[in-house]
Amino acid sequence: MPRKSASTRLSESLALISLYETAGLSGDYRVRFINDMAQRLSSGRNISSKQKKWLDSLIEEGVPDPSGDP
Repeated sequence: MPRKSASTRLSESLALISLYETAGLSGDYRVRFINDMAQRLSSGRNISSKQKKWLDSLIEEGVPDPSGDP
């Protein structure tokens, strides 16, 4: 798998955040993590390799189906 640039990772993160909010999952812990990583990337700071790995896995998975009562 080729390496992703910070700008690519940032744009994919922002798109995923909007998908989570559309699904009504804006308070989910994954959204908070994605938002934190997007803020770090937009300010020019680096993220660790484990953070990159989890962020990329969340981007690949997409938005999960909401569980429980609607």
